[in-house]
Amino acid sequence: MLWSDKYLTGNRAIDDDHKRIFDLVRDIIDQNFLDRGEKITKVINFLGDYTIQHFRREEKLMEECEYPEYPLHKSQHDDFLEQIKELTEKTNGIDGKSLSLSLEVNDVIVKWLVEHVLGSDKQMAAYVREHSKIA
Repeated sequence: MLWSDKYLTGNRAIDDDHKRIFDLVRDIIDQNFLDRGEKITKVINFLGDYTIQHFRREEKLMEECEYPEYPLHKSQHDDFLEQIKELTEKTNGIDGKSLSLSLEVNDVIVKWLVEHVLGSDKQMAAYVREHSKIA
């Protein structure tokens, strides 16, 4: 999963976070889950922690500018964190050879991230730029 400027929201802090998240996801995918169970677990755990911090930053921006779609956007964040939690539980104790888990990470994380950044995040960032002095 490669970063592309098409994912830019125009908010430097959010874009920097997104780049880091894309790097983490690429790191997971590049491992292919072959003989690297411990590394995968560490990266997914770090991704979960980093994503929590990122979502807090986004949610703070949305609250400060009274973003009308905040409840929907927050629920998307909560759903994603639940998916990360489920993946984390699945990686705990894996023997390092799980192609199905690799495919699930690809399907769940990559699909969600791309759709969320290109849709909800770009829409939110545009609103923040128009309604906040912070952007």
